[in-house]
Amino acid sequence: MSLVASILYLVMVYAIWTAIDASGQLAVPLSGVLTYVLLGQVVSNSVFTDVEGYLSERVREGTIVNELKRPVSLRLQIYCYLIGKTLFNTLTKGLPVLVIGLLFLDMQTPSMLNAVGFVVALLLSFNLVFAFSFLTSMLVFWTEIGWGIRAMRSNIQDVFSGVLFPLYLLPARVAYFFDLLPFQAMADGPIRIFTMDATGMQMLNIFGLQIFWIIIIAVLGELAWRKAKKKMTVQGG
Repeated sequence: MSLVASILYLVMVYAIWTAIDASGQLAVPLSGVLTYVLLGQVVSNSVFTDVEGYLSERVREGTIVNELKRPVSLRLQIYCYLIGKTLFNTLTKGLPVLVIGLLFLDMQTPSMLNAVGFVVALLLSFNLVFAFSFLTSMLVFWTEIGWGIRAMRSNIQDVFSGVLFPLYLLPARVAYFFDLLPFQAMADGPIRIFTMDATGMQMLNIFGLQIFWIIIIAVLGELAWRKAKKKMTVQGG
């Protein structure tokens, strides 16, 4: 999402949540909800990846074979390529949204420890999103439609990770289901660190959960990649 689109989105979200609060149906402080949603955009803009688009373009053009001839793995090539894009997105999209929040919302700035923890969680979140994007991108070898797969994956992430709404508003049973999925470690975890809702051991638990899901999804991605390579071999790639 571009910076302008993010700002327009935040204006729309502000209007929606303000209306809900005015109706008396919001059981938590409005400022907390707005801060959470804004930080969701900061995280989303900062860790955005599009492995699906990267692969689909090369599969359609047939240049994927050239990628495989290089001395480094395809996963590492894509990872290094996306690190640069992620840094650019963080500086041009994520950071400006954060500044807007600090200027216009009653946001509590985190302690130095939690600020560092937020950066660490953001880095781990990028690795988790990348691992999941790499896994879903393997479908490109069967469909060659990267944009559709990316859109589906991004929408699922946004709903379950805490980008669209605060996960603490969910009923207990629904929240329990969300906790079983890897997505809350992508956004909700970093957000809770920034807002000081997670400190000390809670912060370390978030890091541990992120690392756990990175390993699990990376292994699944590697297994899917091996199957995709076999498909290319069968087709004469």
